[in-house]
Amino acid sequence: MALDIASLQAELTGDELQQYWASCLDEYKEATLEERAKLLSWVHNLRDGFLSHAADIDDEEELLVSVALSYIELKSKWQMLNTQVNYQVFRTGEAKPELMFKSSLLSVIVDTIGKFLTTEDITKIQEFLLNPTAEPLRF
Repeated sequence: MALDIASLQAELTGDELQQYWASCLDEYKEATLEERAKLLSWVHNLRDGFLSHAADIDDEEELLVSVALSYIELKSKWQMLNTQVNYQVFRTGEAKPELMFKSSLLSVIVDTIGKFLTTEDITKIQEFLLNPTAEPLRF
């Protein structure tokens, strides 16, 4: 996939993504319209922050580095949300729905940004995110 700001904007502001978010939030029956709007605003702010940053970069190599760093940042945020959800379920038998929906909304941005990276880049990043500490994790 070509890497330029126009391609990033097209992918991250396109109808498919918007429809997914709307469909996802429609499933959040327990939430008020205001709560759903707040979640949509949250994910729009994440997306728009990324696009604003990317729009300032003219060099394709630097843009690729920024895409990779943003992927790492947002994938980390997604992993942290999922860890929190999993521990809530483990401890109480249920998770806060808002966190589950945030995770779902965020996953689409992560997947979309990931389309601009190679399979090797994604693999390397995922290996790092599985064990980001200098010492091996002890389970």
